[in-house]
Amino acid sequence: MEGSSTSNNKPENAETTEKLQTVTVYFILTMKWKNVFATWNPQDFCNIYEFDLPVDTFWSPYIIILEQVDEKKSLNRPFLSITHNGIVSTTQQHHVTIACNLEMHKFPFDIQTCRITLFTINYRDIIFWFSQTTDEVTKASQFIHLTSGEWKFTNINIAKHEDLLAIIYEISMKRRPILYVLNLIFPTCALYLLDMTILFSSSSYEDKISFQLSLILGESVLALILNDIIPTSSDDPPIIVMFFVGIFVLMIMGILETCLLMKLKKKPLHPILKAIKLLRCRKQARTTSGNLLSKQGDSLTEMARGQEESSDSSPLGKGNTGLPMLTERINAEGQQIGTQAELQECKSALLVLEKVLFCSHLLLSLLFFIIVIVQWSS
Repeated sequence: MEGSSTSNNKPENAETTEKLQTVTVYFILTMKWKNVFATWNPQDFCNIYEFDLPVDTFWSPYIIILEQVDEKKSLNRPFLSITHNGIVSTTQQHHVTIACNLEMHKFPFDIQTCRITLFTINYRDIIFWFSQTTDEVTKASQFIHLTSGEWKFTNINIAKHEDLLAIIYEISMKRRPILYVLNLIFPTCALYLLDMTILFSSSSYEDKISFQLSLILGESVLALILNDIIPTSSDDPPIIVMFFVGIFVLMIMGILETCLLMKLKKKPLHPILKAIKLLRCRKQARTTSGNLLSKQGDSLTEMARGQEESSDSSPLGKGNTGLPMLTERINAEGQQIGTQAELQECKSALLVLEKVLFCSHLLLSLLFFIIVIVQWSS
């Protein structure tokens, strides 16, 4: 015996578990078919055109959901309706968990499409077809949608599988991202903004490092929350994961830059600062030091000549030892002036290096945020 039936699927609610790649769907399935052995003349039976009977009284198709992974939540209606012309109809309520390949690349700004494949084990004797169009089912589903939670129902696409003689319902859902933006993305941006603020502040390097480490610990807590949501089996890394990784790298780079500057401050004659000084200020430092030495030397030389003349004029002038002492004083003051000039130039080179590192860090951060925004919006 070959039979036929029509079906109508109206999803009302959906709950997604990203970690397990499953979706829990509540929907109503209405089926109609004709039983030629269940007809009567209503005038012969007190004008009874239709009545309800227990579902086990007559034969009804056994429906299987191909993607179903949880069978304990199916709620089948225990009655079916029969009309006088042999049309049998039944409505089944299903609350099932189905497997769905979730595309998490644009999480939390993603749109997911899951399939519900309806078929029966007696697929050779039963032919399925749908009584409503895609637009009609979509409008009916939107009308009876129960909740306004994380997911927003968009549309249903109905297709027929010729090999299995089954009906495939493709349900499209759009995630409402506001909760994840407020709980994950916004705190991450706020922590990084604080990191950049302390990086450009005038605090000591030790205080900067301790504050930056505290911010990294706070970012680690947010990363643990994200790890409990994103599935580990995803081949294509989500953009939000790359966003968190990039923020971590930028924060660690900030700490390394601060450590480098702190080390150079304690050792001002480091080869890096020497190179910067030679490239930038060598000529100016020599000119300044030469002028200072020449002025100081001229004054000291005049003093030495005056004392020499006075010593020659005095009767004990030949045994005077003041001239070597003045020469040593000239050399000592010259070395002191040269050392102070070198320290001043090293300090200036350290400030230049600090500005270069911080500006490069800022430009790299802006480039990273632009790339992430473009990826999410594309």
